[in-house]
Amino acid sequence: MQLEYVDIEWSSSFGGYSIKFKDANNKTYSFIMNNKYFPISLGQGLFAFEEEYRQKYEWQDTNIENNEESYFYGKVIESNAKYIIVEPNENEEERKSADKISVGLGENNDALYTIGTNVKITYDGTILESYPAQVKATKIEIKSAENFEILFKDRQPIDSYNKIYAILDKSETDKYNYTIYAYDGSVNIKIDDKEYSLKDALLESKITMEEIIQKANKDLDNNKITGDMYKDGGSMIYQYDTYTIIKCHTIEGNRDVYIGTKEMTLNDVK
Repeated sequence: MQLEYVDIEWSSSFGGYSIKFKDANNKTYSFIMNNKYFPISLGQGLFAFEEEYRQKYEWQDTNIENNEESYFYGKVIESNAKYIIVEPNENEEERKSADKISVGLGENNDALYTIGTNVKITYDGTILESYPAQVKATKIEIKSAENFEILFKDRQPIDSYNKIYAILDKSETDKYNYTIYAYDGSVNIKIDDKEYSLKDALLESKITMEEIIQKANKDLDNNKITGDMYKDGGSMIYQYDTYTIIKCHTIEGNRDVYIGTKEMTLNDVK
C-alpha cells in the first residue's frame, strides 16, 4: 500500500508530533512520535517509514536515553509572534540534515528575535524531519558563540592611530545605537579558537557587544574580575588582568563602550 504524507502537527495531549498520511482512497493513517515512544501507534503500511526515520533519529535517541539536551547555534532568517526559523551554522551537526529549523515560541511569548540575530537553541534532542525541520526548544538564547576572549594589545610608540579611536561607529551599522571605542591600544577577539578584529567580528555577527558585556557582568558576579558602578546614571567599569571595559550609562544618555588598558578609568575617556 502506498501512502502519501499529509500533515504534521504538535500534539500537546501526547507530548509529541502527530504525523498524518493518506492512501489512494483518501483514508487517513497517523502515528504519534515523541521522546518516549517512536512511534506510540503505527498505522497499516507505515513500517518502512518507521525503519527509515528510526535510523535518522538514532543519534538523537541516544541523547534522550541519557537525559541529555542538544543544542545548536544559528541565525534567525524568519520571525513572527509564534515561531522563528533558524539557519544552523555550517559547523553544526544539525546542519547535515536541515538547512532550516522551525522553533516554536509558545503562546505567551513576548520575546522579539529580529532577522539576522544569532541564537543558541537548546532542545529536547528530537528533530522532526519536515521542511523546515522542527524542534521543541527548552531554551532560546541570543548567543553567537560558547567561548570567546578579548585580546587587547597596548599601543606602541610606533603606532600611528589616535589614543582614543572608534572601533565601530554607530553610523557604520544599524546593529548598535552607540559607538564602541578603543583606548590606548588595539582590540581583537578570539572566538572558538579563531582570532578576528573586534570590528569584523561585530559586523559579521560572530559576536555581539551585548554578549561581551553580559560575560563581563557574569565574571564580576563570580569574582573573576573587579568592577564598580559610577554615580553618573549607571556606567559600569570591568577590570580584567590585561584590559578594562567601560560601558557608559549616563544621565545625559551616553551609552558608548570603551575597551582599553587595565589602568583606564572613566576620566580618561571623558
